[in-house]
Amino acid sequence: MSDRTADVVIIGAGIVGASCAWHLAKRGLSVVVLERERAPAMGSTGKSAAGVRVQFTTEANIRLSMYSLPFYRTFAERFGHDIGYKDIGYLLLVPHDKWDRHLESVALQHRLGAPVEVLDPVSAQDFIPFDTEGIAGATYGAWDGVIDPHMVTHAWVAMGKELGVRYRFGTHVTSIDREGGGWRVGTGVGSEMTSAPIVVNAAGAWSGGVAARAGLDVPVGPKRIQIFLSAPISDPRTYPLTIDLATGVYLRSEGERVLFGLDNLQQEFGFTEGVDETWLEHVLLTGVGRFPWWDDLGIDLKGSWWGYYGVSPDHSPIIGANPATEGWIDACGFSGHGIMHAPVTGLAVSEMVADGGAHTVDVSGFRHARFDSGDVAVETNIF
Repeated sequence: MSDRTADVVIIGAGIVGASCAWHLAKRGLSVVVLERERAPAMGSTGKSAAGVRVQFTTEANIRLSMYSLPFYRTFAERFGHDIGYKDIGYLLLVPHDKWDRHLESVALQHRLGAPVEVLDPVSAQDFIPFDTEGIAGATYGAWDGVIDPHMVTHAWVAMGKELGVRYRFGTHVTSIDREGGGWRVGTGVGSEMTSAPIVVNAAGAWSGGVAARAGLDVPVGPKRIQIFLSAPISDPRTYPLTIDLATGVYLRSEGERVLFGLDNLQQEFGFTEGVDETWLEHVLLTGVGRFPWWDDLGIDLKGSWWGYYGVSPDHSPIIGANPATEGWIDACGFSGHGIMHAPVTGLAVSEMVADGGAHTVDVSGFRHARFDSGDVAVETNIF
C-alpha cells in the first residue's frame, strides 16, 4: 500500500474510531485514520462523564455492555495499558411508577449474566445520602463504573500504531467521492487524497455532516451536554454514578468532589457552545429535592465543562453498512453511550469488513433499516 491508499479509511479518532482501527488492524487490514483535531479523544470522547454500565432495558444494548465491560475490566492485564477503570458502580434510584417495569429489565439483565443487585431505599443510602420520598427501590451494578476515556483512546492509538495504523491528526475532511469500487477522501491540504474501498464513519456528533459530504443521509446530530463539578465535600465515601430516574439528575464522586449534571436530549440539534449558568441553576433546583445536601454544595465553574453527544432518533447507535451505497460503514449516534460500547463496536466493524458481517455479538438491531420499519425495541434507560 502507498501512503495515500488503504484497505479502510476511518473518519474520527475518538474512542470508537480508535477501537475500530485497532480491531481492523488486528485482522491484517491496512488502516488510515483521519482526525480534524490535533490529538485523539478531543471531541465528544474527552468531554463525557466516562460512565460504563450494563443496566440497560433492551437485550441488544445489554449484550453490547456484556461484551464491552469485561473487555475494559481486563484491559490492563491483557494489553499492559492502564485505562483508569474503577468499578464504583451505577446506582439507579427508581420511583414507584417505574419500579415494576424496571424490575422486568433487571430480570432480563440477570438472564444475560449481568451482576445487578436490587436494593431497598434504606440500604441504598449506604452508598450515598438521598431523600427516599417517592423512591420504590434501587439497583446497583457491580461491574458498572468509570474509565478514563483519554487513557483508553490513547492506548488503542498506540496499540494500533504498533500494528501499522496510520493516524493523521489535524486533518479536516473536505470531500468524499466515489471512485470506481471505492472512495477518495480529500483533506483540503493541497490536492491530498486518501483512497480506500471502505470508509468507516466514526465522527461522533459530526457524523451526520461527514456522511452528507458523501451524499448520504445519516440521522445523527449534535446536542450539547454540560457537566458540573462541585467544590470539595466532607463525605469520605466514593459515590457510585447515581441517577435519579424520576428527574434524570446524575452525580458521582470525582476525587474529593462531586461531578453532576442532567442531559437535555429534548433540546434542538446544534453546536451550541459554553457552560450555561441558567442550566446549572435548573440542574441544582431539579436535584436538590432528591439530594438535600446540594443546598450547601459549592460549585467549581472553572472545573465544569461542556461537550456534545452524537444523537440518533431513538438514542441508540447506528452500527452497520449504509444501505444507500457500498463500502460505507457507520459507527455513530451512540447518544452518550460510545464510551461504554466502543470495544464491541470495533469488533463488530472489523467482522463486517473482514468476514462480511458481525457474528460475535448480534448488532443487527442497530442497523439503519430500523428507522424505516419501526421494528425496534426502544431503550428507555437513557441518561
